[in-house]
Amino acid sequence: MNKLIEFDNAVGALGDSMILNMPEQKVKDVQQFREYFEQQTDAKLRKLGLRLIDDCVAFAYMFRMGVDYSKVFDKSLEIGYLREEVMKHGLRSYGGTQA
Repeated sequence: MNKLIEFDNAVGALGDSMILNMPEQKVKDVQQFREYFEQQTDAKLRKLGLRLIDDCVAFAYMFRMGVDYSKVFDKSLEIGYLREEVMKHGLRSYGGTQA
């Protein structure tokens, strides 16, 4: 459960780092959780977590490359939704809440 919270914090820090042009370390902080999600036995949590990591990396590179703001904004909305889904599903998987 602690890893899930650490991951959520890393995703949040990546978004917050927009002011600093998203330093590479913030991207790496998110990517370090790939192995954690690859090892999840819950297929839905594994899929959601890996997709969120991939979307965070894409978001950072889109932002740095100066992609049209509306596309970057749309990606940030996707990330927000996925972040919420990962946490909800993770909490259910660990018995924290009931659906």
